[in-house]
Amino acid sequence: MVLLDGAPAFACTLVAEACAGRTVVTVEGLGTPEAPHPLQSAFLAEQAGQCGYCLAGILVSAAALLARDPAPTEEAIRAALEPHLCRCGSHGRIIRAVQRAAREIGR
Repeated sequence: MVLLDGAPAFACTLVAEACAGRTVVTVEGLGTPEAPHPLQSAFLAEQAGQCGYCLAGILVSAAALLARDPAPTEEAIRAALEPHLCRCGSHGRIIRAVQRAAREIGR
């Protein structure tokens, strides 16, 4: 999952030509070790990641959600993350992490 002009897009099915002249952001582009994105900090604080398989896509989709809705409801968070499957069962912590990041962004 990447952000294509701010919207989540599946990188695995994205044709490279479709990216010409557009802004593409990967999970690595969300923040830095010195200045992590609030989502990255919140995922660490909530221990929301386990194996890491789904995290890149979840973080990118959550970042897109928070960019368009800085105070999403739990239902909106669940809808935005619906395409992602966490096989480790971390869904509760993931939701809490997105809520935590939203609060941080709202400050």
